[in-house]
Amino acid sequence: MKKNNMEIVQFKNWKFEVDRSLTIETYAGIVSGGAVSCSCNDCKNYVESREYIFPEEVKILFLNLGIDYKKEVEILSYQILPNGLHHIAGWFHFKGKMIDGKNCKRDIENESFQIELTAIGDNFSIGFCEQNSLTFFENKDDLIQVEFEAYIPWLIDKSLESL
Repeated sequence: MKKNNMEIVQFKNWKFEVDRSLTIETYAGIVSGGAVSCSCNDCKNYVESREYIFPEEVKILFLNLGIDYKKEVEILSYQILPNGLHHIAGWFHFKGKMIDGKNCKRDIENESFQIELTAIGDNFSIGFCEQNSLTFFENKDDLIQVEFEAYIPWLIDKSLESL
């Protein structure tokens, strides 16, 4: 369904109005995502794991939104779990509006906020909010930030693993 150059994209309980062509154009102009340009070992491991991190339904969602999942804005590394998996998070953007669904950004006191994501399988969670942190988009209006968290194995040289 299109309205001007806007498309409607449905994913689980969310519905978005998306400027897919502008989102694709923006990602096409980016040489590499944040993790590739970072020299830390956690980002190197993320890049090595990238193909396995995103569930197939999320890769299809990204395709429908115009997001290149190999060009994340930022990656954060939180901790190593007792089972050896690394808890990481990151985000992307797309041009559009949230029509329906849970906003993952919940304001709390003192101008702080908390991110509450929805699990997609055992090792991946996702959420959406109106935010433009470190975006690749020139025009920061009407951006939806796609937040994700994942639990990933260490795939690169074990001696490079942070403790």
